[in-house]
Amino acid sequence: MRMDVDALFRKRLRRFFKEVVLYGQYMANGGVLMVAIFLCGLLAYYYPLLIQAIPEWFPVPVAIAFLIALFVARSPHRTFLLEADLLFLTPAETKMARYFQKAQIYNFAVQGIGLFLVLLLLLPLYQVKIGAAGVQLWLYWGIPFVLKGWNVYTSWITMRLTDKSQYVAYTLVRFFLTFLMLAWMLSEGSFLAYQGVPYGIVIGMVVLVWFHLRLQRILKKHACQWYRLLEMENGLRLRFYQVANQFRDVPFLQQQVKQRKWLVWAADLIRYQKSNAGRVLILKSFLRSGDQAGMYIRLVVISSFLILILPGILPKAAVAVLFFFMSAIQLKGIGSSARHQSRLSLLPINEQQQKSAVIWVRRVLLGVQGIVHVLVVWLWL
Repeated sequence: MRMDVDALFRKRLRRFFKEVVLYGQYMANGGVLMVAIFLCGLLAYYYPLLIQAIPEWFPVPVAIAFLIALFVARSPHRTFLLEADLLFLTPAETKMARYFQKAQIYNFAVQGIGLFLVLLLLLPLYQVKIGAAGVQLWLYWGIPFVLKGWNVYTSWITMRLTDKSQYVAYTLVRFFLTFLMLAWMLSEGSFLAYQGVPYGIVIGMVVLVWFHLRLQRILKKHACQWYRLLEMENGLRLRFYQVANQFRDVPFLQQQVKQRKWLVWAADLIRYQKSNAGRVLILKSFLRSGDQAGMYIRLVVISSFLILILPGILPKAAVAVLFFFMSAIQLKGIGSSARHQSRLSLLPINEQQQKSAVIWVRRVLLGVQGIVHVLVVWLWL
């Protein structure tokens, strides 16, 4: 039986886009669109002020090159593989080359959109501080996409390595070469140059030749690592579901549990008594959750940072209210997570007590966020 890999890729791509559209609607209805518009407006207003605040001695081209290199060198590979493919598709590995080529094109296109947004965000900083124009702007827009394509291709080859430490080492080499090229281009050839000799590029060319010789050896010596591809695919899919789960229950989401001894002690501050059993369990479950607690902590940290750097009390208050609203939306997931936990049925509490415990945990977490914001404002004053 002949396998049509083109049809297989199109089928899985359509199914993925269908999920993205479905959960994207839920996230938009949950207030994400309004929050994004507000943040864009806030950024558009204060971005010029932040640019002017950068001192003249600060190496802007190097900093921009570092930020762009982070996005360019990071090249995760979505292949839309499933667990069953390890059994049914591995025998046809020689016929899957076209499937994986399409996956690489997809990854370049999707990651290119993110790269375009990063370049668009950093463009005013580059123009104001460096005064770039003409050919330099064409290079600013073109070189990062060429490097992105190179990173997607080379990272796909290094995915064949069985040793993860070697894969990490090659990733660092890719980042070094990407950063070196971007810094040299953005600084108009002055980066790591002495008396007109671009020593940085000379070193980079030597490393590049060595790197590509190693890639050829990897291609000849190692086969495609299906388990690693599936692991990366599951990780990317899980990340998407974790974000979507903050707005809508994802029934097939596998919850990650982390120990977090440095954080779980907070639940022990609750008085030990029967009426607090639900509060203790729900709070501990939240603090150990891989997605909910992580998202909450990130929101608190990001909002505190913005409150600290923004000038004026009104912008600080607006950011505090905005992120308070975002946290309130995100914490809605505590109730649904609690309903799916069979451990609650073992406790001597009824459904009404469970609901009141969930509400109490939400209020405590929002109160903690408010206290952190007040402390940040107090430090600013």
